[in-house]
Amino acid sequence: MILQTNVSLYKRNILISLPFLLITSVILSLHPKGGPLFLIPAAVSIVIFIVVCKIRTFIISQHQGEFENFDEKINILNKSIEEKNKILNSFPKKSERASFLFDISKSLIELIELEEIFNSLIKILEKLFPEADSILIFSFDKEGGALELKHSLKRKFNTIKEKKGSSLDNWVLHQNRSLLIEDITKDFRFDASKLTAYYERRAHSFVLSPLSVGRRSLGLVRIESQRPGEFSLDDSRLLRNVCDLGVVVLERSVLFKKIKELATKDALTGLFVRSYFSEYFSRELKLIQRQNGRLGLIMLDIDDFKKINDTHGHVVGDLVIVKLADILQKSLTKRSGIVSRFGGEEFTLLLLEISLKELVACAEEIRYAVAAANLAFRRKKIQFTVSLGAALYPDNATTPTGLIEEADRALYKAKREGKNKTCYSGQ
Repeated sequence: MILQTNVSLYKRNILISLPFLLITSVILSLHPKGGPLFLIPAAVSIVIFIVVCKIRTFIISQHQGEFENFDEKINILNKSIEEKNKILNSFPKKSERASFLFDISKSLIELIELEEIFNSLIKILEKLFPEADSILIFSFDKEGGALELKHSLKRKFNTIKEKKGSSLDNWVLHQNRSLLIEDITKDFRFDASKLTAYYERRAHSFVLSPLSVGRRSLGLVRIESQRPGEFSLDDSRLLRNVCDLGVVVLERSVLFKKIKELATKDALTGLFVRSYFSEYFSRELKLIQRQNGRLGLIMLDIDDFKKINDTHGHVVGDLVIVKLADILQKSLTKRSGIVSRFGGEEFTLLLLEISLKELVACAEEIRYAVAAANLAFRRKKIQFTVSLGAALYPDNATTPTGLIEEADRALYKAKREGKNKTCYSGQ
């Protein structure tokens, strides 16, 4: 900057000296004899030239600092103007994004099912971040304490191996705030060589945001690109806005699911309640009738349950019921059907496409498992047994009510014959 100023000063000095040189030349050309007289105006011109240059240089040098300050201010103003222009140019884009956020809030609010919400979020993020190579949505299982990849968008890759997340995702989960990385190879917080996204997909830039309500996290979103510096702070804010909208809808979906479970499942055992069992039974029986299939029903009751409550207390009674419910759930591992708490200590199993031999075998498996159950309370071993009655459609009855009555008769027959027994309708 100083060099440029000095050069401009010299140019100005030359321009000022030109008139004196011209005057000298004219005087010399008009003098008829020349001689020593021409030296006088020439000398005067040279002296004036030198004096003027010295004076001008002195004056300018005295104000050199002011000139530099002016130049610096001009540069700062130019940069400010450039930044303001960038902001002005971004206004239409921001306006479009704001309008888009309003539209997606209306579309998301109509969704109830978790799968629908995740699918909708992926589509929204795909439109908002067309430059992204991959978009991943993780859910967080609080009981298991682990992330799980629920949905992903892959523009350049066939598979994504981070099913349980990475160090980036765990950071966002524990910090409960957004993360913006312009270039993972230059970020001292993370080791790029250990990130699958980097060494398999060559992802350099990332933007992540939690799906959280207060301190409670439902998951997170990760967006990545192979190009360094692909995402900005505005992108991070935008992603957080979308995630905040999404998490409200996800939270509502979870609450609806809990309400639905309370209406269809028993609070103590987690098994379906009698009303839901009846609906399921009627629906499945109609399908079985059209397909000419078979359907089996097992009803069972805890033997001497009142005596267990009177001897050990209702807390132990509840433990017995919960243990039995767990055994019944496991009995369906290799079978198709439903288990319900029919009432009190009475339970039912509805088994689809099953033969008489398989039905009786299932009942006996349950009876043996209950008798061998290891249940202890305050260092006391609690043992209990069950009696079971089984009935088969269409052999014993052709309606839900008829099949329940037949299985119930078989159950009470097992009770009368000594308990801890399985009886089949028609025996």
